[in-house]
Amino acid sequence: MKITNEIIRRLREAVEANGGAVMLSRKSGVDAANISRYLNGKVNSIGDDNWAKLVPFLRDEESFPAARGVTVSNTPALRECIKDAMMSKGITTPAELTRHIGYDSVHTMERLLSGKLPWFPDVLSLTLTHLEIDYDTLPVSQAEKSLLTPPEVYQAGGVLVRPIPVVSWANAASHLSTLQSDGSIDRFWNNNPNAETVLVPVGGRRDTIAFKVSGISMEPKISDGDVILVEPAESFEGIPANKVVVAQLSPDGDVVCKRLRRQGATTVLASDNPEGRIIPVTAENICWIGVVVKRISEL
Repeated sequence: MKITNEIIRRLREAVEANGGAVMLSRKSGVDAANISRYLNGKVNSIGDDNWAKLVPFLRDEESFPAARGVTVSNTPALRECIKDAMMSKGITTPAELTRHIGYDSVHTMERLLSGKLPWFPDVLSLTLTHLEIDYDTLPVSQAEKSLLTPPEVYQAGGVLVRPIPVVSWANAASHLSTLQSDGSIDRFWNNNPNAETVLVPVGGRRDTIAFKVSGISMEPKISDGDVILVEPAESFEGIPANKVVVAQLSPDGDVVCKRLRRQGATTVLASDNPEGRIIPVTAENICWIGVVVKRISEL
């Protein structure tokens, strides 16, 4: 994201409202040194990952910051407002709207327009921006309005994120079995309409899965209750050594989070915690395996 005077102004306000650059750094996960560089003009752009973390804090309201993941009520009045704007632009289906705004999930948009999901502020903001709906005319509360991203953020190409469901460790095996049987998460959404969610940048892999870990076998790298993002591996042999993986050893077996270690002709799934178990494996006894690409300590 190119740094503009408007972004600098909003970032200064966020720094002041959150008690300084160090406190904003702790809350957003963006290094304080980077925040200082953005403010003093030493760099002219913000990387996509840091921009996604900072966007929720760049608001004009006095109450900073709105919590990440807070949603806007998907009321019939709000849907009618959006559908009227769609009609005025000749957009008649969720698929057309998805393409129009540059989103990447028709399924999610279908659920939003049918009222089955609440609106995440960034998705709603992007939709409003591209449909040219004035925020002042929205049939939402002032508190919900304060969650919306300023229109100029997406006009300037801001990073959009999308919600994916968080699968509990207890349900991990059944979830993987479902994915392997029909290849989609539709059944999970339908059976868990109020599922906990985590936001990931649009444009990433569509098959990314979010699991909430249970147990301490991977401490200190991954702790009990952490949410991890996992990308299915194309092949067992192609996974580099020492990667943290999530694996299911049989269709009805437990799902484990371990570090893949290769020792000559032997491959094991090892725990980072010395008290955890070590599991010898081969490609033949792996039912499903994916690589952990990110750990999220808090939703």
